[in-house]
Amino acid sequence: MKPLNTYYANINLDLLNRIPLSAQNVLEIGCGQGKLGAAFKGRQPLCKYFGIELVPNEAQIAATNLDGVVCANIELDHQIPRQFLAQTNTNVLFDALVLGDVLEHLQNPWKLLREAHQWMAPNSTCIICIPNVGHWSVVQQLLMGRFDYAESGLLDKTHLRFFTLETATDMLRQAGWTVVEAMPRTFQPEKTQEALNAILPIAKGLNLNEAKLKRDLTAYQWVIRAVKGEVPSNMCVAALGLNKFAGVTEARVDYPLTALNSLVGNRCVWGYGGISFPPDFKPGILILHRQFMNDAGFNAKMEKLIKDGWTLVADMDDDPRHWQQYIDSDFYAYRAVHAITVSSAALAQMMVSWNQHVQIFPNAIFSLPVNSREEAEDQEKPTRVFFGALNRKADWQPIMNEICEAAIQLDGKIEFLVVHDKEFFDALPPKCLKTFYPTLGHAEYMEALSSCDLALLPLIDTPFNRCKSDIKLIECASAGVAVICSKVVYSEDARHESFAKFASEPADWRQALLQLAQNLSELKLRQKLGMEYVKTFRMHANQTVERDAFYRQLILNKGQLELDRQARLKLANSSGPFL
Repeated sequence: MKPLNTYYANINLDLLNRIPLSAQNVLEIGCGQGKLGAAFKGRQPLCKYFGIELVPNEAQIAATNLDGVVCANIELDHQIPRQFLAQTNTNVLFDALVLGDVLEHLQNPWKLLREAHQWMAPNSTCIICIPNVGHWSVVQQLLMGRFDYAESGLLDKTHLRFFTLETATDMLRQAGWTVVEAMPRTFQPEKTQEALNAILPIAKGLNLNEAKLKRDLTAYQWVIRAVKGEVPSNMCVAALGLNKFAGVTEARVDYPLTALNSLVGNRCVWGYGGISFPPDFKPGILILHRQFMNDAGFNAKMEKLIKDGWTLVADMDDDPRHWQQYIDSDFYAYRAVHAITVSSAALAQMMVSWNQHVQIFPNAIFSLPVNSREEAEDQEKPTRVFFGALNRKADWQPIMNEICEAAIQLDGKIEFLVVHDKEFFDALPPKCLKTFYPTLGHAEYMEALSSCDLALLPLIDTPFNRCKSDIKLIECASAGVAVICSKVVYSEDARHESFAKFASEPADWRQALLQLAQNLSELKLRQKLGMEYVKTFRMHANQTVERDAFYRQLILNKGQLELDRQARLKLANSSGPFL
């Protein structure tokens, strides 16, 4: 069925990013084809996401993406949401309400927001996106004596109500909501600046606040969040990561902070190689991801931030003893911060010798990737085998002969996709089907992975490898890719046994590859079980509330944490000089 209009398939990313990942029951009014809800369920697969849509064709499509859809005019029946509540639990209310480009189409949006307030649980969130009638393009028309309706845009013919930021927030407050924040959506920066240059001079003559006028003229739409109840206390979190390479920074900085930023009350910013704080950004948590802290100038800046009220947290997901910079500074990067976050129990056990305040946040998946494998003619197409990791030659060399033997035996029935490791690619039999990609960014890496059926994850038993996280296994499982892997790291969680195929001896790799490539039912079962494991246990949505509580507790305990930090530094200094 063809959609009536591509408008109904759009995903407003600013709206999506402000739906709290803690939400368990979400209601979207005006859900279109359900693409926004599907994107959110990719981030929070355990939630129940319901939609109401006026247009029948679009509602029918939405029903394939969401947990429940009703095609109806919400203004004619405010009891529709009760149907969804009955499907979950009569004692459970919605904890997130989403209205994207809806309120301006209603006869009485004030009444709807009052009614909706009754469907919502305490401390629930309302997220709306609403056009700004104060945008420069509308003001420009008014100054020309025009107010021309159009097929789309701010003056869409179907818009019945018009709002500025002030009148939109007034509407929410009158309905019982507590407005928390408003974010402008801006477009066409060059045209906007040209219009501002022409209009802003009138501010002085009309005794208007120029900064406020600029804000109101610039916003094309407003994304507003409000809560049912008290506003959560504000927390600012910043992170400094390394320049991006092979997905390392995304896993420990981008994704967890994007998830944390979805919770009302949080403001998160991050950068790579450097970071700047917004003017109104208050001291909170500063995460230092993989920073050596072996430069006196950098360390002096960190001490200044601590005096200004910041709480420093070092984050690491590899064995720091692998880098000489950490060793030469006597692991100052971990002694000189208030707390440490790591990805595994092995790392946590190591870190407590340098800092007693250690918290484990396992690596997780932010959003489930879209599976790009072709489903047609499964029995005919070759099984695609993925290999893509950094610095793993020592891990794959002992098993390479067995992999090559399996490739020869499966001639034409197996195809290798190799990312980054050209030596591994070249070591495969010349005549086997194989494709090579150079080092990819994380999004491209996951796209390549998602096109495969099976992945190889070898790790030999070394002190460095034992401190690695299981992120490669989790990424494969999230992409619906079965895995053959070493027991090192990957067998530490007993739940992995349900979907991972462990290989201990070199011959095990050949046998496992032959078995899974020739047994489609077992391959698909392991893919399914791996996906279910990630959805249930290894999404950032699963740990965001815990991470929020951890950072807030650090801020509350900053006084004691600083005393502990000073004691560590004093003890270390007495043993010898370091930065």
